[in-house]
Amino acid sequence: MKIATLNIDWARKKNPQKTAAFLNGFDFDFLVLTEAVDLDLSGFPHKYSCSPIPENTVYENLNYTEYLKGEKAFRTILYSKIPYSKKYPVTDDKASLALEFETAFGNIVFYCTIIGTWFNRQPSADNELRNTLSDCRRIYTENSNLFIVGDFNTSFKKGEERLSISSKTTESLKNLFADLKLKNITSEIKENIDHIVVPDVFANRTIETGIFADKNLISDHQGIFISVDHFKNNSYKFSH
Repeated sequence: MKIATLNIDWARKKNPQKTAAFLNGFDFDFLVLTEAVDLDLSGFPHKYSCSPIPENTVYENLNYTEYLKGEKAFRTILYSKIPYSKKYPVTDDKASLALEFETAFGNIVFYCTIIGTWFNRQPSADNELRNTLSDCRRIYTENSNLFIVGDFNTSFKKGEERLSISSKTTESLKNLFADLKLKNITSEIKENIDHIVVPDVFANRTIETGIFADKNLISDHQGIFISVDHFKNNSYKFSH
């Protein structure tokens, strides 16, 4: 199973068609895009988005319709090879999306989000952090197979504090992961602020972690991915 995420910065560096062509060159099972526009990705029969940002109006400091020259803006979109089986409510449905999928691993939940849509500007940075913390803790009580994926605008690597919203954000997320028995698989990728956080049992089955899109190739973020091996640790099996 391959999971990937990338903030495409509304496909402004490359137009939507070129961005889609690039992403179609990869074979992922799940792909989470943030600061996204609606892309036609042929490898995914299923596409799920958070609620779109309101059109033709100033929404949180910006008229996105003008900014994106008519493209509809979505802060989070999840592309999947399989359909979801359950949708969980989230505090801010314009920033986050929580979907459960039935797999041979069991039922797993993807909580897809962006924290720091305006980086450290307040009060939005603290609101988005608080929403993520409360959403994930609530979802975890229903299903502990929780994957948190998206743009955290936070580096967890020592010496890269300048890349993070604040020490409060970093420590709050670390505490969340510890409390929910999750592991940030992508924390040691250099200059990385987009992450894939998985349950501990899946961390033991991860065989590859890497970068599939260098910074400034598609946007000012780099695209990262993990691979989970269905043969490693036979307590779980995965059909892909």
